[in-house]
Amino acid sequence: MMKNFFAFNKASKIALLILVIFYVGFGIVITLFQERLIYSPFSQDFDNCPALSSADKIRFGATRAYYKEAGEKLVVLYHGNAGSACDRDYWALFFENNGYSYLIVEYEGYSNDGKTPSHNGIKGNVRDVITFIESRQFKEVLVVGESIGSGPASLHASLLPPQKLLLFTAFSSLKDLAHSIYWYYPTSFMVNNAFDNVKSLKNFTGRVLIIHGENDTIIPQKLARTFFENIDSDDKEFVSIAGANHNDIFIFKDTTIAINNFLR
Repeated sequence: MMKNFFAFNKASKIALLILVIFYVGFGIVITLFQERLIYSPFSQDFDNCPALSSADKIRFGATRAYYKEAGEKLVVLYHGNAGSACDRDYWALFFENNGYSYLIVEYEGYSNDGKTPSHNGIKGNVRDVITFIESRQFKEVLVVGESIGSGPASLHASLLPPQKLLLFTAFSSLKDLAHSIYWYYPTSFMVNNAFDNVKSLKNFTGRVLIIHGENDTIIPQKLARTFFENIDSDDKEFVSIAGANHNDIFIFKDTTIAINNFLR
């Protein structure tokens, strides 16, 4: 009996050691390669985008964007973590139908620019966009951010507040989002240089609309609601889309209605 006990005890210790090694090793991997886990660019050619053929392909600083001038109102779009700016051609119709010029921003590391996406690179894109806007004379600016794009959109709003801010499937901070996925790790110490939307919009007083899927399994709606509750603006609205997940939110009629109402 004692022999069996010690054999079992030794096996348990080995199993525990293997578990600890895996836990520590996986934690190191997701910490070191966190930006590769977050950003998923497609190998799309920025200069070959038939879907946005009516827009100008412009470059300013280290940033590229699809730009169409159609009036004195401008909308700036920061897209989600997957795909490319070219994939967001469906937005152009919303913008043009409501009399907006538009700037659909492409991130550093996307659309075959030869770099690796990073928080720093995208923050640099935001600064380039702000410099571009300041060189123009727009009477109204609307900033739109979808998913991971709510990070640069909120940062933009903190540096050069627009009149309107429209966010989809937003999060409170990347640290909160990481914790919701890797709850078994001390993610607050592991996520570096991340977007903190609550902090960015602490003093924002413009008009805000956040639209989020009720059944979002990628960015839980509770993170968006935490974010919403911490925005200082008195002119803010939260729209929950019943039945919508993360990637299908734009096919719902209620989403289209909310967007069009906000753009007018």
